[in-house]
Amino acid sequence: MTTVPHPGPWKRRQVRVLGWLAGFWLVSDLGYYFGLPAFGIGTDYNRHPMPIATFYLFWSGLAAIVFWPLYSRWNSDGPWPTLRNRVLAALIWTTTFAAALAFLHWGLPSLPQATWPEDLGQPPDLLMATPAYFFPKTVEILFQQLLVLAMVVSLSIDGLPLRTISLFVALLFGGMHVLLAFSGIPPRAVIMFILASTAFGLILPRLILQTRFGLAAAFALHWAFYVVVLAQARIFGPHVASSVVG
Repeated sequence: MTTVPHPGPWKRRQVRVLGWLAGFWLVSDLGYYFGLPAFGIGTDYNRHPMPIATFYLFWSGLAAIVFWPLYSRWNSDGPWPTLRNRVLAALIWTTTFAAALAFLHWGLPSLPQATWPEDLGQPPDLLMATPAYFFPKTVEILFQQLLVLAMVVSLSIDGLPLRTISLFVALLFGGMHVLLAFSGIPPRAVIMFILASTAFGLILPRLILQTRFGLAAAFALHWAFYVVVLAQARIFGPHVASSVVG
């Protein structure tokens, strides 16, 4: 029988962990929107892929260091310890990145060219995405998945039901996308990303805690989301104002 932690210690520990997670996300986003430009580095993923990828690689490494005790608990206490079946893990890893490379080499160039009315200002970098866009985006997704994993494992260790964990993750994952308002993309796109990330946050705990290689599936779904958004904008929005990113 699972022992439910006492309210006092649970609240103190979880407030501390959730505070660290929210702080990581908030400070990294503020660093991206304001810190990089302060050093003369642009925030366009297409024009500055290496500096932005390096920025998120730093945050990914820092997250791995700070939250490593939680990751090790997930590996040892979870129903399917990480990489126990190395052949299957290698197959999933290879298939995912082969599909990504195939899209970048054949799929992306075959999409219609994007147009953007000049009176709307700078176009969203996702709409104008080149293969270079997906390099820093992949590292950013890795960083976000590390934060979500730490949150899911932390809450599950304290015996919270899956529904409660899902609500917490949805609130954090969706809420932090509010900061996209600083990116200059149209309000409709900000709302769409908030709703999509909230919905994604609801299913992440189930993927991570109750499915084999759920973290790999979560990463693949997260990456594929940007492909779907880009494809619909290019295919159904030759005049972008009528698409989801306009």
